[in-house]
Amino acid sequence: MKGNIGFLTFNRSKGKLYVYLTKAFRENGKKKNITLYKFGRLDIALENLYVWRDDFENKFPKELLVMGYDWNDLHNWILSLETGYSNKGRKLILYN
Repeated sequence: MKGNIGFLTFNRSKGKLYVYLTKAFRENGKKKNITLYKFGRLDIALENLYVWRDDFENKFPKELLVMGYDWNDLHNWILSLETGYSNKGRKLILYN
């Protein structure tokens, strides 16, 4: 679906890298980020994304469907995590 403005962000905690789907907006002139979905640790998140892609109808989280995300978004997230680049060509900051 066109118009989804969420993007992947990463956070390192206790030596582990966590993946989030985040939305940015401005409130009173200040940029704010809202976490839309928590995928979990990078290794587990990637495995879950593969499972969701293989059985999209049954496994894909309903809350992401309600937000308007679909199989193409899922495929783009997987490619982004595998290659380290977003679908727009920007390098992801995976390792700080």
